[in-house]
Amino acid sequence: MRFISWQSAARAVGAMAFLCSGAAHAELPLSSAIAQSRAVIDLRARYETVDDASRAFEANGTTVRARLGYETGYWNSLQLAFDFDQIWTVGGAAYNSTRNGKASYPVILDPKMTALNRLQLTYASDFDTKFTLGRQRLPIGNQRFVGNVGWRQHEQTYDAFSASNTSIEDLTFTYAYLHRVNRVGGPNIPVPSTTAGGATGQANYLKSDSHVMDTVYLGFDGLRLEAYAFLLNFAAPSYAAATAQQLATARLDTATYGGRADYTFLLDEEVTGKLTAEFAHQTNYANNPLALKLNYILGEGSLSYAGLTGLVGYEVLEGNGAIGFATPLATLHAFNGWADMFLVTPTNGLRD
Repeated sequence: MRFISWQSAARAVGAMAFLCSGAAHAELPLSSAIAQSRAVIDLRARYETVDDASRAFEANGTTVRARLGYETGYWNSLQLAFDFDQIWTVGGAAYNSTRNGKASYPVILDPKMTALNRLQLTYASDFDTKFTLGRQRLPIGNQRFVGNVGWRQHEQTYDAFSASNTSIEDLTFTYAYLHRVNRVGGPNIPVPSTTAGGATGQANYLKSDSHVMDTVYLGFDGLRLEAYAFLLNFAAPSYAAATAQQLATARLDTATYGGRADYTFLLDEEVTGKLTAEFAHQTNYANNPLALKLNYILGEGSLSYAGLTGLVGYEVLEGNGAIGFATPLATLHAFNGWADMFLVTPTNGLRD
């Protein structure tokens, strides 16, 4: 199967915007688009502490983030959105941000920075499809495989071309081509081989030639069905000249195909039940030197009453002794990543 390149995607969305400039939002005058615009003002203070026996000191990180930007209304079916992150440390930064040289402390990956977060152009077509080009968030499903890592002060974004189609009733299809993955550490972060607490050191971005596809169907009462395919390619094109970091990254070149079903039902007027089943299969892809055949399995059941939910679940990420089921683009803190111990799946997998 052959996919479009990043440059081709950019030309395609530009051509569509030009040829279809008489689309759904074109009748709105510029004054209406200005009236629908809004400023992005998002302020967040955050405290995190990490106690790691392998480091001499306990880490304590207090940070403040100001996310400031602007989102225009639609004019001629086009919308522009951008925002910047300004992150300050408070109280001396007694933690290893991976860029402040404090290696005696555990890692808290919230360095002080000024960085572009989003810069995206969206085109809303007449045929129930939105095209987005530029630096953008990409939260797919519950973000188990592709997400924005909103836990951290600077989120994970993607230099990408994406399209979302809703032309078929109750069905949403999303496609994205990922040209670059912008990591939560922000720009100019060094690349250590391993950081404290089991977290793997990350470059400030990953060059990518990856494809993300996701389909959600809501046509059955109480049932949500999802199917997805993630074809991830981060490897250096030439292994003869590849660095150790690039070779390690090549192990993340994977093809993952899976499906998920969520069934929500009423036990009575006040109690809601939910059952979830999910399965995915992962193989090596692109330049990955390893032969992979790994599975992801999830089963959950929950009950909700008066705003409270109790849940029981079992999750498996398989490993083959050389590498574990890879989820390098996930919002990991929502799953196995709370203590920064399993940001990379162990070689023998995880069961929880």
